[in-house]
Amino acid sequence: MRFGELLGKIDRRIIFGFMAVVVILPFFLRLNILGSVSPSARQIFDVVEELEPNSRPLLISIDFDPQSMPELYPMLTAVLRHAFARDVRVFVMGLWPTGVGLGEQSLQEIAPEYDRVYGEDYVFLGWKPGFAAVVLGMGQSIPATFPTDHYGTPIESLPLMSGIRNFEQVPYTISFSAGDPGALTLWIPYVQARFNQLLGAGMTAVSAADAFPYLQSGQLTGMLGGMKGAAEYEHMIKQAGYTDAATPATQAMDSQSMAHLAIILLIVLGNAGFMLAGRRK
Repeated sequence: MRFGELLGKIDRRIIFGFMAVVVILPFFLRLNILGSVSPSARQIFDVVEELEPNSRPLLISIDFDPQSMPELYPMLTAVLRHAFARDVRVFVMGLWPTGVGLGEQSLQEIAPEYDRVYGEDYVFLGWKPGFAAVVLGMGQSIPATFPTDHYGTPIESLPLMSGIRNFEQVPYTISFSAGDPGALTLWIPYVQARFNQLLGAGMTAVSAADAFPYLQSGQLTGMLGGMKGAAEYEHMIKQAGYTDAATPATQAMDSQSMAHLAIILLIVLGNAGFMLAGRRK
């Protein structure tokens, strides 16, 4: 059998097995084939890097659910590691009730790595109904909007929240957003535009394209887009020496990149086989 005909008759089970190996192998072998870091991801890193340690806290909003966890949760944990490694204080809230458990899980996972103390280094406000009313209320008074934290502790009794009245005392907000309500539909029109709040966003890959006009206008100060954005932030905090923790987004991107390369290779081989067989006929 000629080479062209052989290429055209590869058993599909061999192809499926080859793809399975290509997809699974990067989870056991670190390839680190990320490439360059995008300017929008670098922007968020630079803003967090410039925040004053033990000063006014960073606000993080958990605006996603378990369905979007593979893309957005690694962004959240990477930003928390960056903040805690630099002694930047953090308070966390959520606009999605399904994100409350994810926010709590991330803090319980990351805070012990850096010996952060609840109430002094970080606070979890949790979720309240009323999306727009909540963020507009925070623009007037955060203690009035969230009289207690997620655990029922009065906000004003927590040292971190002392002196935090509204967005004027919050140097930077990051929304990890999977849709509505989220960065594009709530934080930009209701908070950034109304209160001139410095705002960054972590977006799912399918939503990231919609955010670029806001980056160009300056309404978003940085964006992490999809799994690649999460991998970029993991790469930056690793390079800076802030963590030695696992990098799930980087491994997932390695797997995805290898799968794409394998598909391209198979397409080239298939077309080459077709052309060679056709020429012979």
